[in-house]
Amino acid sequence: MGLSHNKPIWRGDFMKEKQSLLAQGKLLEPKLDVVFHALFREDNKELLGALTSDILREEVKIKTTDKNRYVDIEEADDKLGVMDLRAELENGAHCIIEIQLKHCENEPERILYYWADAYSRQIKRGDRFGKLEKTISIAILDHELEELRGMEEIGVKWQIRDEITGKRILTDRLELIIIELPKARRMYKIEPNNAICQWMLFLDNPNQKEVVQIMKENKDINKAIDELEQVSGNEKLRRIAELKEKYIRDEQASIEYAQNEGKRQQSIKIAKNMLKENVNIDFISKITELSIEEIEKLK
Repeated sequence: MGLSHNKPIWRGDFMKEKQSLLAQGKLLEPKLDVVFHALFREDNKELLGALTSDILREEVKIKTTDKNRYVDIEEADDKLGVMDLRAELENGAHCIIEIQLKHCENEPERILYYWADAYSRQIKRGDRFGKLEKTISIAILDHELEELRGMEEIGVKWQIRDEITGKRILTDRLELIIIELPKARRMYKIEPNNAICQWMLFLDNPNQKEVVQIMKENKDINKAIDELEQVSGNEKLRRIAELKEKYIRDEQASIEYAQNEGKRQQSIKIAKNMLKENVNIDFISKITELSIEEIEKLK
């Protein structure tokens, strides 16, 4: 069930009487899926087209969006997973946009899997393969991929190319674009006029001072801020967004605790073995980063 279009519930009428949420630093973060969907909703295809055009570095227009992929605010309380946004471009290509806030194992394979799902859904059993259109998957990650370590470029297109020249493309139907928000933040400091970086800063945190400067230079992001003011004025959406933020923070904290506890247990194991060999306690502390008191208790 998609968003209602009879009376858009994201419109906050009280905004006319209250100070700008941007000025208060209270705009919701568009990188949260419920906010992203409300902002780039079905009746706001021009804004989605502007974002997509800058990421693809070519002018594109959105023909239709998949209504079934939109988060229904009335039912969104239980939707804590990733929800992608799918659209068909006027040139016939299909586009998937997702924002992934959590670390996932085998992330490149996951991105490719969802691309394959969208690609295969274009035809039914018995249809000609010639009906398959180009499918573009845009994955915006709130973290850096280990597989892309040392690669600082933003918005690189991944395709199927030959291993000899690296120039010959087997088919143009496959295109993956992976954008890591931490790298976009670093790149913005070097290339402040980079449109992709400007959009990523907006998606990451629209309340930061850099976005105010970007608004003056980028008319599309200026419009996005106006729309986000309206979206952020919806109290139910704000409550859901806060719940999702808390869920993500708590999950990340649990992961970090488990990782730290694992390291601690490993250090204790090493310390016990070193004590058996009568190694100097000060040296053990230096190697394991355990305190002298902690090591003394292990004797």
